[in-house]
Amino acid sequence: MQNPFNYSLFNSPQTQKPQIRTQTTQIREAETLTITGPTQLSGHVPISGSKNSSLCLLAATLLCSNSCLLHNVPTGLSDTKTMLSILRLLGAKIEFNERNKEILVNTDGVGRAEPCLGEMRKIRGGFFVIGPLLARFGEAVVGLPGGCDIGERPVDLYVRGLRALGAAVEI
Repeated sequence: MQNPFNYSLFNSPQTQKPQIRTQTTQIREAETLTITGPTQLSGHVPISGSKNSSLCLLAATLLCSNSCLLHNVPTGLSDTKTMLSILRLLGAKIEFNERNKEILVNTDGVGRAEPCLGEMRKIRGGFFVIGPLLARFGEAVVGLPGGCDIGERPVDLYVRGLRALGAAVEI
């Protein structure tokens, strides 16, 4: 299968500049980018952190004593901000280093197993705090998750997983 981003590399003199053009294909009705030129493409592309991975890691800080330093967390997203709010309201202290894209989370001040219901309903990823709270306190009282634009989704996989680990779960 041909790559939709067609590019040709030539070993000709570097006096010519690569030409870039876009076109619409009849097959997919999608725009493609074609780069043709005498120079080899090279460089670096920074990859931003994953929101879903960051939500899991932020919730996992509840399992740690002292501080956790997380790198490359996408702090500008509403789900990430909500998870940070959930942790703060539980008693975590959070510091940002915007220049290095780092977050320092200290959960020593977390003293309860019941996160804010209003914040939990904003995002589906809020459910990630159940396991760490259960491990830390022996119980967790959380609201059902929300924040899903495609509608309600079941939580039975979470419930089955918690039960398989020996937790008594009431909905």
